[in-house]
Amino acid sequence: MSVSSHLNPEPERRLWIIHESVLRTSDWTEIKLAILMFFSALEMPIILGVFREGPLSFLAVALLCAVLPLGLAALSPLAETPRQIPLLDQRVGKIDAEDSFLVPRDLARYTHLELVNRLDRYLGGGITATRYYEDIVARIIAVARCATRRRRLFMLACVPALAAQLVLAARLFLR
Repeated sequence: MSVSSHLNPEPERRLWIIHESVLRTSDWTEIKLAILMFFSALEMPIILGVFREGPLSFLAVALLCAVLPLGLAALSPLAETPRQIPLLDQRVGKIDAEDSFLVPRDLARYTHLELVNRLDRYLGGGITATRYYEDIVARIIAVARCATRRRRLFMLACVPALAAQLVLAARLFLR
């Protein structure tokens, strides 16, 4: 038994653990997006019903309306494309020695070959033994990029939602 097989007897199992961790992050981001969109859609008629008309009420509703297309873009199949999307993806190639292999943002920066080599060293070898393991790594990169895109769109959708809340607070104080 070699040292690397002693350290990593099951590279497939460990790769799937990394994949599931990244997939869970993406799923939680989807849930947070759905909740944000739900409350934004629920808040719009309440604002128009309670505060009636006024420039601040319409501004708050307009800001909440901006949340919905951002959320739909994040939940769309477009966010799941394996190719790079210029405005949503970070640059590939910014590799740091302290990158975490469980954080989608860090994994999304790697090219397929770079991640295969890094994970081969990280997990103690065995990943380059079969093409199947390299396919799992490709899947990890695809899911990490999707999770990163969704997170960025979620953060972007939070900006108008927060701005709408500030406008509503201003509307309450100016009453």
